[in-house]
Amino acid sequence: MKKLKKISPLRIVFLIVLVAGNTFAWFIYSSKIDTDISVHVKAWDVVFESDENEIHSQAIIDVGDIYPGMDNFSHSITAYNRSEVPATMSYKLLEASILGDTYVTVEGRQENGDTPLATDPTSAELIASLEDDYPFTISFDVTSNTIAADSGQGNYVIGVVWPYESGDDETDTEWGIAAATFKEDHPSDPSISLKLLLTITQNVS
Repeated sequence: MKKLKKISPLRIVFLIVLVAGNTFAWFIYSSKIDTDISVHVKAWDVVFESDENEIHSQAIIDVGDIYPGMDNFSHSITAYNRSEVPATMSYKLLEASILGDTYVTVEGRQENGDTPLATDPTSAELIASLEDDYPFTISFDVTSNTIAADSGQGNYVIGVVWPYESGDDETDTEWGIAAATFKEDHPSDPSISLKLLLTITQNVS
């Protein structure tokens, strides 16, 4: 019978740290692996930065106060690709709260492990509504769908615009009063809150 090798405590600690580090990694790595095919996972280092703080896949954007003629609001979240291959940027809207009314998307329910309701909009449907159904416009944009390898970067840009006159005085007045009333009743709450799922995926050939 072969004598079993002793494993030193230092090596055990090293293995625990290695496994914990890999488990903590937040990124999404997409690939298709067939039987008997060996795949080399290249270095993958993508950093999200928003106001100099790192965020891991989910981002919450709050807009404190909205009113007709407000200064245009714009918030940018930068993704840096420090890996060896290009990467693709994408996003989904999980949830939106407008003056206290909250809408959860199908993707938002799924992200929370819940069953979507029949009345839940999809991410695309809610984004279209936020762009078209209010006197103010909430926009979502990606500066580049693909980020170059090594030192490439791209931005997720969220904007809110409410012109002094949108062309519909009645709607401007109705929503202007609603926005003022909301802030009077909830001075510490954001008028608009958006929860996004930000995704970076390696382009593996």
